[in-house]
Amino acid sequence: MNGVYRKVLFPLQQDPNGYPPASVEGLWARAVDDGYVIDNIPFHVYGIAPGDVICTHEQAGQHWFAQLLRSSGSSVFRVRVKPPETLEQVSEALVEFGCTCESEPAVKMLAVAVPPARTLDTLLYYLITQREAGFLDFEEGVLRHCVAQEFRQG
Repeated sequence: MNGVYRKVLFPLQQDPNGYPPASVEGLWARAVDDGYVIDNIPFHVYGIAPGDVICTHEQAGQHWFAQLLRSSGSSVFRVRVKPPETLEQVSEALVEFGCTCESEPAVKMLAVAVPPARTLDTLLYYLITQREAGFLDFEEGVLRHCVAQEFRQG
């Protein structure tokens, strides 16, 4: 069974405006001895990153997320690009920072994974300055990196 890929379903909580646009997000995961390793970047699920090991339960022939077994140490950000023509440019900049990106062009959104070996300082500076300039907005899907005091709110 090791190496077999499955779509693992994660329930999503929609707000009163219907966001996120679905009640479930499916992530690809590869079977390993003690569970499944997440193999793509979530666009809407909180608390999960690529490389995380999870366990699932089966319901009606589908695999649903049950719990996180081991963290990969990666962080995930979601970046919504405001001028649509800059989606690729922002993605390229994030890749230069050592991140991995997946895009959802229909909503001008990037799911961004930051590997544990990278620091967040330069990335956060870029994201914050671009947000202040009105070019993008962002949020954390899961934050597992240390954040320098200068970037903390409050």
